Amino acid sequence: MPGSHNVRQLSLGAWLAVAFTALSLLLTVSLTLFSDRAASNQVRDGIGANLAELAQQTTGRLDRAMFERYREVRLIAERLSGNGNSDPNATRKTIESVQKSYPHYAWIGVTDATGVVRTATRGMFEGVDVSARPWFRNAIADQAVGDVHDAMRLAQLLGTQGREPQRFVDIAFPLTDATDQITGVLSVQLSWNWASDIQAAIFAPVSRHRNVEMLIVSTNDTVLLGPPGVQGTRLQLPSLQAAARGESGYSKEVWPDGQTYLVGYSRDNGFDAYPGLKWRVLVRQTLAGAYAPVDQLHERMLLGGLVAAVLFSLLGWLLARLITRPLLDLTDVARGIEAGYAVKAPTAGAYREVALLGNAFNSVVKSLQNNESELRHSHAAMERRVSERTAELREALHDMHTNEARVQAVIDTAQEAFVGMDFEGRITDWNDAAEKLFGWQRAEVLGESLVDIVVPERFQTAFVQALAGFLITGKAPFTDQQMQRTVMDRNGREMAVEMKIGLINTPEVQLFSAFVRPVSDERWWS
Repeated sequence: MPGSHNVRQLSLGAWLAVAFTALSLLLTVSLTLFSDRAASNQVRDGIGANLAELAQQTTGRLDRAMFERYREVRLIAERLSGNGNSDPNATRKTIESVQKSYPHYAWIGVTDATGVVRTATRGMFEGVDVSARPWFRNAIADQAVGDVHDAMRLAQLLGTQGREPQRFVDIAFPLTDATDQITGVLSVQLSWNWASDIQAAIFAPVSRHRNVEMLIVSTNDTVLLGPPGVQGTRLQLPSLQAAARGESGYSKEVWPDGQTYLVGYSRDNGFDAYPGLKWRVLVRQTLAGAYAPVDQLHERMLLGGLVAAVLFSLLGWLLARLITRPLLDLTDVARGIEAGYAVKAPTAGAYREVALLGNAFNSVVKSLQNNESELRHSHAAMERRVSERTAELREALHDMHTNEARVQAVIDTAQEAFVGMDFEGRITDWNDAAEKLFGWQRAEVLGESLVDIVVPERFQTAFVQALAGFLITGKAPFTDQQMQRTVMDRNGREMAVEMKIGLINTPEVQLFSAFVRPVSDERWWS
């Protein structure tokens, strides 16, 4: 056939290219899965560990910064103890110089033993009784540091800075005389803005590239510092509970805004003499943003796999041409032999299999040529034998058809109804007498179920069980004996009949047959 040469070459080349492409894709998928389970897991763990490390760094910076403030206020309190606070002007100069050195000290005041402010920066609250303030009572109880809180009156006096309300951290120490009797309290209201400075120092370089957000949460789960919309709210998160137990690490969790975040967490534990406030620090990043490096890794691997697949496909086409060239030469030899030319197949090729195939090809051709003459002689004899056998078969078929016609004529002209049924219960024969007896025409019942046509409904189960028993055991005790049964005609009228069932069970014919005639003595199907 013209063009079949190219079709075979293209087909084989295509299959080889598909094989190489499939192998490259399988390799790509395997590498991707391996990277996801090994390298990608390590990258994910590293990203989570980095967030946890940022949380730990933040708590460390908070503890150290608070320790510096704690130590500085304690040193000032030691200077003012004894006779150090006897001169109000000297005390005022001292506290104002401290405030200038660290602007986050929003207010510094000194009270007497009863809680009345005697000296304060900018004169604020002087003469005011603050004995009911938590920081005064905590200082007397030797609890120097208080949690973050709002101070509306102090904020009003200081002036609003920005849209967010000002908040403060209390640091207060008792003042004592030479006999260690408490003579007053030194209180410093530390602006909470210093925590924002720490946040900016740690997170500004990171958040510009990775959208990392930090939250500082108090012991009552209130966000002291965090992104807009979260600050000031209360959170209930597994990471907060873990940090409250003193644990540090990271977790993946869904937040109230419905987004899934990768969260690093830690808790401050104080530093040196500073006991800490048990603040918890959360460092969060959206899961998509956190795992973006892993997705980029996968994309690079997939792109590399696609490039490899293309290269392997091209290599497959080249190899296909090299492999099919010797096979195509053998095809040319075969076509030459088919055309009647004495063509010999090459016995040397690009690879050993082609040489072996050429030798086998030549051997087969030689054998065919040797046998060709014998086939010619035997062909004529075979044709004669076939003609003779054909004539014999034609005569035998004629005799068989004659016998079948004779048998069918006997059945059709029989006075008794004749019914034939195959082993599946379908009607195969139905003579004229059966048409008269049952009222059904032959064309209407052939191929239909015998039980549905002539067996009353109450006897159908027994009929089906008897047929099933024969199909299972191969035994039919109901054959070759005269029996009486109740049947029904087309109109549903029941009648008693007498019959004798015959069985033909050969590989060619599988049939039950029965001659049926009505009787006056009716019996029931059993």
